[in-house]
Amino acid sequence: MKCAEVRKFVRLYLDSELDARNSFEVEQHLESCAECAGLFEAEKKFDARLSRFLRSGRPTSALWGKVETTIAPSRSRGVKALWPVALAASLIIVAGVVFFAKSRKLDLADAVEECHSAYVHQLTTPEFTGAVPDKIAQQFGGQLDAAAFAYRPSEPAFVSSGARLCHVEGVPVALILGRNGPTPVSLIVLKKSELDHFPNMKQRLESGDPIVCGHSGPYQFAARLVDDHVVCVVGDTPRPVLEDLLKTLRRADG
Repeated sequence: MKCAEVRKFVRLYLDSELDARNSFEVEQHLESCAECAGLFEAEKKFDARLSRFLRSGRPTSALWGKVETTIAPSRSRGVKALWPVALAASLIIVAGVVFFAKSRKLDLADAVEECHSAYVHQLTTPEFTGAVPDKIAQQFGGQLDAAAFAYRPSEPAFVSSGARLCHVEGVPVALILGRNGPTPVSLIVLKKSELDHFPNMKQRLESGDPIVCGHSGPYQFAARLVDDHVVCVVGDTPRPVLEDLLKTLRRADG
């Protein structure tokens, strides 16, 4: 089974709705394809985040008011008359849940954490070192430029093992994989213009703070604006270490 076929089955596989033969072929493919395995892992993490969001969220009074208005006229008509109304109410609730989930503001720290986690668990490996190969450059579609792959900390403890093109919530980014001493550390670089996808981070970075910090899962996160790019550093390491890495950023081709 090829990558394109496997990715069509991602939702069916994760929802346990795929037949045994196709499930087996998907699993065989994931064992040998780090890119698809990383995609499936990211989808699983999104499902987990969505589940936490739904468990912690509370239905709004407006939503319940709409359900109440729909059900009230049929209360006097008996149970049989209620089932289509109950179905309609369920659809309203589901639609509301989907709307709230889709309208939540994307968090850049959570998004890049998934890329780093795939690297830590060896689901993602470098695709190249040095100059960006033409076949990868062609995938940018104007959303990312080769300069994004050129940023490196000058801190001696940081050693890069290579880079790859990655996608964060549909945004192409440069993913530089490395280590700071023994600790895996990822640099994620994207165009400044792509911050429109991450309004919270855009507001924080444009507020004047030279470095914005946070965390996601077990990992610390730090980001700063450099030229026309946003450079993020993620790792299971103290926050000041990540800040120091960002302070020593340089362009390898500069």
